[in-house]
Amino acid sequence: MILPSFAFFASAAADQTDKRLDLLFEELRIGDAVRAEENVRRIIDIWSDAPSDTVDLLFARAELSAEEGADDLALALLDHVVGLAPNFAQGYALRGRVRLSLNDQSGAIHDFSQVLELEPRHFQVRTILAGILFASGEKREAYEMYQKVLEWNPHDEDVRRRARSLRRELEGQEI
Repeated sequence: MILPSFAFFASAAADQTDKRLDLLFEELRIGDAVRAEENVRRIIDIWSDAPSDTVDLLFARAELSAEEGADDLALALLDHVVGLAPNFAQGYALRGRVRLSLNDQSGAIHDFSQVLELEPRHFQVRTILAGILFASGEKREAYEMYQKVLEWNPHDEDVRRRARSLRRELEGQEI
């Protein structure tokens, strides 16, 4: 399927620039754990709101395709998503996850790097990158990445547990 090229979508404001995010991240950082899950959900909802109806539709279809295991279709759709909306961080985040499932680690890391350039607070992508670093034996870098996750989302108990475990493993070594 050939999609028309709509260059004017590229200039649309990306959702990670939504002003509501600053307040939500502040609440997430200093708030209590009771509201943390709700704030995380709201942040992800804002991140996932594409800058146009066309991109939103393509992104939704790509998410569904990825969930159903149709990774090649999801990847093709996401190529269109990032082509139409190069400032839409979630397009790169999902494409990175799909690339990981297709064993394209370098492509995934490239996409995840683009996400962090657009949205440095993206705790989900930082968690994935920390896992990649850990699996590659780069434990100190994984620990530092987990610390960045906790800087933005201090209520993630799984990440906190992983960071503690790595900290114990790295004790005695310069961090």
